[in-house]
Amino acid sequence: MALKYVTRGMSDPKGKPRVYFSCHPNDFEMAFPLVSEDILRQANCAIWYDDDLSSGVDHVDEISDMQLVVFAVTSDFIFTPNRAREVELPYALEHHIPVLPIMMETGLGYKFSNNCAKIQVVNRYVKDPTATPYDEVLKTFLTSVLIGDELAEKIRDAFDAYVFLSYRKKDRRHAQRLMRLIHENPRFRDIAIWYDEFLVPGEGFNEAIAEAFRKSALFAMVVTPHLEEEGNYVMRVEYPMARDRKNETETERNSFEIVPVEMYEDGDAIDGKDWRINCEALEGHEEFKYRSIENLQDEHRKEAMDSAFAEALERIAKKCNDGSARHRFFIGLAYQYGIDVEINHEIAIGLLESAATDPQPCFEATEKLVDMYQIGDGVPLSIPMAIKWQKTLAEQYKNEYGKNYSPDEHKGFGTKYLRALLKLSDLARENKDMQEAIVAAEEAYSICEELKEEVGIRESERDMAVVCNRLGSLYLIRKEADPAQRYYLKAREIYLRLSKEIGTARARKDLSIADERLGDLFRKMKDLEQAKKYYEEAYSLRQELASDGTSATARRDLSSILTKLGNISKAEKNYPQAMEQYGQALAIDRKLSDELRTPQAADDCAVSLLKYGDMLVKTDCPKEALEYFYEAEKILHKLIAERPLLQYRRNYAATCEKIASAKKHSGDDEGAEEYYVKAIKLREELDTSEYSDETRHELAVACYNYGQFKKEEAPLLRAKEMWTALAMHDRSYVKYLDAVDQALEKLK
Repeated sequence: MALKYVTRGMSDPKGKPRVYFSCHPNDFEMAFPLVSEDILRQANCAIWYDDDLSSGVDHVDEISDMQLVVFAVTSDFIFTPNRAREVELPYALEHHIPVLPIMMETGLGYKFSNNCAKIQVVNRYVKDPTATPYDEVLKTFLTSVLIGDELAEKIRDAFDAYVFLSYRKKDRRHAQRLMRLIHENPRFRDIAIWYDEFLVPGEGFNEAIAEAFRKSALFAMVVTPHLEEEGNYVMRVEYPMARDRKNETETERNSFEIVPVEMYEDGDAIDGKDWRINCEALEGHEEFKYRSIENLQDEHRKEAMDSAFAEALERIAKKCNDGSARHRFFIGLAYQYGIDVEINHEIAIGLLESAATDPQPCFEATEKLVDMYQIGDGVPLSIPMAIKWQKTLAEQYKNEYGKNYSPDEHKGFGTKYLRALLKLSDLARENKDMQEAIVAAEEAYSICEELKEEVGIRESERDMAVVCNRLGSLYLIRKEADPAQRYYLKAREIYLRLSKEIGTARARKDLSIADERLGDLFRKMKDLEQAKKYYEEAYSLRQELASDGTSATARRDLSSILTKLGNISKAEKNYPQAMEQYGQALAIDRKLSDELRTPQAADDCAVSLLKYGDMLVKTDCPKEALEYFYEAEKILHKLIAERPLLQYRRNYAATCEKIASAKKHSGDDEGAEEYYVKAIKLREELDTSEYSDETRHELAVACYNYGQFKKEEAPLLRAKEMWTALAMHDRSYVKYLDAVDQALEKLK
């Protein structure tokens, strides 16, 4: 089945970066409209797809020509058989085609890494206000992989000459081989070859050919017995056009040349005979304007074929290039992404490395090598190699900064050096080398001080705050609370000053995030009083930001901080205050759910209902709690009916457990047993060998709670068996074994 495509305004896909989309068949109707809209908003590309993903047809041949493969990831994608996960993802990874998994459910990143591939993922539903927004992450990724219109024009302008490649569609593999044969000769490396690899017949076909024909100075034709067939476009239209143009320009210096090449391989045969064109049969066709092919070359006589191309290129007015590192960078990108040449990663990497290591290096080439190794774009994914080239880039910018330092004239190299150090820190962190990550970030910290003279105090302080937050996070990972606290406080101090000086919404949001980070830090340190202090500061700021009620993001951020305040109050056993805070968060989430009508907003509302209901149970109001639990159950039941995602199913099971607990506290033992059993059944459906330890633990908890309720040994022993297995590779589960042993002892 042929692929379909979508572009901005359904314009012609020719010349646009090529993106392939796939997912689990059950997810296509939901995911494709969302993801394609997200991508096209950030990049002017062509997204190719198959809307019948349940068919047995794979598209690995088409995928091999793509610049990016995007997968919409759900629990179905990860845990149930499907072509996207089992065929297309491994193929893309094996052939070093960049892959972008977009998580359509929260909490799937770890599971995707364990079950599918250890590569970068993007979460479409980012709820943490301290995290980089989804649109920003997506834009950064697409920019690093796809070639924009402006850069594509620079690449095309770097070619010495253009060749028009004519071939029958059924000879596509021969056409690709001819391109490779031409470009094997270093003399022809900078020659662009136009061919209609993804042009859709009937949609601007003739116009596209006319434009490519106009730009080209040499006509290369793939010759096979398929040209003998009647009604083929090559012999009926393209070859006559080329012959007419050659005849018209033979006396001109800028002439038009034709080089036909007979293509055949060992094993090509028809009825047991060698698969070679019959020129006599060709001359017998009355519909062909030209019944013979002149100057026919043989692909297996490489020296003669190269000579024919060389002579033709000498006769046309070939443009000369300067051979600079920047020129090599552009031609390298052309081969990397198949811009008017075939995709050839080996040629691309050689040109890019040459440009990056030139005595006068092209910094963009060094940056590109980092991106390629970081995401596996045409090369094996290798964070150590990405770090190597990032160190090279940082050193290059450092050298330029030293040579071009001027307090009165900001030339940008200091800022670029700072950004290079921050990315080096991020890569080292991804490589789990916290020490190197800290060293790079601390070097960036010192550069911020130097840059005050060049970029101004305010700009350098913004950079300083970013670096401080980075250092705080790194020290927190190393469980070094004191330096983490010191850097977080420094970042907050800067954001506080900027908030007072400029007072913009962005400055106040940054300050609220700094407060939230400090609240999270002190909560980890078990200092609930300090945690509450900073959460309250964040709450005050977010109240202001959400006061006009127009921004859904601002209100979601306010709900998030109210929930964290509720968690603190709950931990302090201040249940009335926790109920008030959870209630305020619930009111916001209910309104957002009504306004946005998105599954994520509905799920957020269900979770808030559960938290508020919990407080009613703790304040001896189990019957009132049931109203909120039933409301959550209704929302989740509807979500599961529409899309049985793992996230919704887990929340539904948790809701059943809470209903069981509330019924138990209100004296309805029969109703409690019904929901305890229902919760176990729901957890069992999630408990397969493909799922994480977390779902197995949740099933153990459900069995434990039911055993406690019924005072029965069997469910408790089942819980103990599961926790014993989990504790064999994760000692954090030992505490649950102690609890179940105590429960079993009481039954004796």
